[in-house]
Amino acid sequence: MFEVIVPPITWGVERVENWVLKVSKILNNNKISYVSLPEVVNETTRRETRTVSFTPKIDNIYFSELVKKYAGKVIPVPNKICVIKEKRDFKGWVEKVHKNGIRHITIVGGESSEIKYPGYSVLEAGGFIHRRFPDIKLGGITIFTRKGEEERIIAKMKNGIEFFVSQIIFQTANIKHVIINLLNLLEKEKLPLPEIYISLAPALRVKDIEFMKWLGVEFPSAILSYLIDKEKEVENRTFEILNRLIDEIFDFMDKQKIKLSFNIEHVMYDNLKPAEKILVEIKRRI
Repeated sequence: MFEVIVPPITWGVERVENWVLKVSKILNNNKISYVSLPEVVNETTRRETRTVSFTPKIDNIYFSELVKKYAGKVIPVPNKICVIKEKRDFKGWVEKVHKNGIRHITIVGGESSEIKYPGYSVLEAGGFIHRRFPDIKLGGITIFTRKGEEERIIAKMKNGIEFFVSQIIFQTANIKHVIINLLNLLEKEKLPLPEIYISLAPALRVKDIEFMKWLGVEFPSAILSYLIDKEKEVENRTFEILNRLIDEIFDFMDKQKIKLSFNIEHVMYDNLKPAEKILVEIKRRI
């Protein structure tokens, strides 16, 4: 899966079209089947100051239609933050996208469990869509560093969620811990291992890493120090770490006799080509 940030509303028609062409070329050249399209909103409840200014984005469903003009075989996977939308409006949105042919959706929860949101929780949204539109394949988010993540995955599966996309990772210890525990729970529940997409992303500058940290990406202290030590070395050192992670993930799959998937993100608009570099490396190993 390739995750693409939709253009801001400030871009003109020509610039948006050029972005669509760049994205579509990567999807076609690498034979990517799924394109994940996040819903980007202005997150105002985080304690830390945002490191990159927020600009409203165009609708991810509209953008998916543009991409399909040039990459017709790709399957769009729009993300929807279910908790911030009134329940009636959320139902209307699902009905609308279903009529438009969307059959894959990733449901995203809120920034904080301490906030009382007006909309459905992830479990409620999953249950509603699964009952009302059983032909929609539902995805959810998994955060390997979160306590009790195995139980969260099981609960989401029981509410119709079939695949999971992880937060961007820079170490594999938590992945291994969660998945081994998950496999044990699934055996007891007599459930299959869901499709799990491990998210990886490049960084070209210290600013990229700072933004990922603001997004909630966790960096082991030793890796963080190594990455930001020299601005000119950020890109090379990031790919060094990513290649090591990919090695560890493939080795883990072999040992556990399981299959995991990958979700490649670019995070920053000018990091599209470096993100493709990760795609190429993973495709080579497969």
